[in-house]
Amino acid sequence: MKVCLVKHSFFTFRGKESWELELCGKSVLDRMRASLGAELCEEDALPAGDKAVLYPAFPFLTREELDCFLYAHAGSFRFSGGYVVRGEGAFYRVRAGLGGGMFTLGDYAAFSARAAARVAARHLARGALVEEGAEVSEDTVLSAGAIVRRGARLVGKCFAGENAEIRAGSELFDSAVGRDTVVAGSVLVSARVGERCTVGPNAYLRPDTFVGNDCRIGDFVELKNARIGDGCKVAHLAYVGDAELGERVNVGCGAVFVNFDGRAKRRTVVGRDSFIGSNCNLVAPLHLGERVFVAAGTTLTRDLESGDFCIGRSREEVKRGRAGKYLPE
Repeated sequence: MKVCLVKHSFFTFRGKESWELELCGKSVLDRMRASLGAELCEEDALPAGDKAVLYPAFPFLTREELDCFLYAHAGSFRFSGGYVVRGEGAFYRVRAGLGGGMFTLGDYAAFSARAAARVAARHLARGALVEEGAEVSEDTVLSAGAIVRRGARLVGKCFAGENAEIRAGSELFDSAVGRDTVVAGSVLVSARVGERCTVGPNAYLRPDTFVGNDCRIGDFVELKNARIGDGCKVAHLAYVGDAELGERVNVGCGAVFVNFDGRAKRRTVVGRDSFIGSNCNLVAPLHLGERVFVAAGTTLTRDLESGDFCIGRSREEVKRGRAGKYLPE
């Protein structure tokens, strides 16, 4: 018997119909289509022949369960989740529904928990742990030994390598982290992080960011369209946008890669084993060679050759005993 799905909504939430809502990354409609081998039809254009017409309201209904239900009822009938047409038989109502229908937001919350439990059980069978209270999409891949802690979310096509740990408060969207990497309370959006790295807490990795192996991306660091080489450290309060860092570059606290000139985005390249001091501004476009040292407080506007030392701040002037002129009595 053919199974047809008709887009009928039982409630809306923030502009979304009930069949559009997602359960761990897959909509109610998509779940039913996959589980039942159903085709999507308009209610006024159903195919000929015997058919079961269902509303997208039973996310976890299997074809076997549906067949058992249909076998128990003869003729054509209506029920809580749709109707069955066998030839030209007259309709009659069947009180017994399929069970597990989603008709309210309360039902949606329950089914979200059920979907999360199913995904967690699948990963557990493969040697990864998804703690209760974590959310992992159906499309996410977790390697053996990976842990997703309570309160973390992996949305879309994410990947976590062997023994990686995604800690509470982290949100990954279509992102990947390598083996033995720890992400703590951070947001990754279409980003890639290598092996043996630490990210966060409170880091923000924006699209087209690639972090190499053995890197430290620390507190309140934002990366955008950046290539971070192996062994780099961006440990505190820094913005690295539209940039490429070679291996083992250290970026100090408060450093800013100034990538926008008011009209266009510009790029900065820093060679390997370089040091960018605290509170530096690197005004793109720039190209810094290898083993460059930019002293703290410098605003850099020109390229540097390999081995250069650059300091761009004026020396302080001290007026002995002058503080009282500016401080209240």
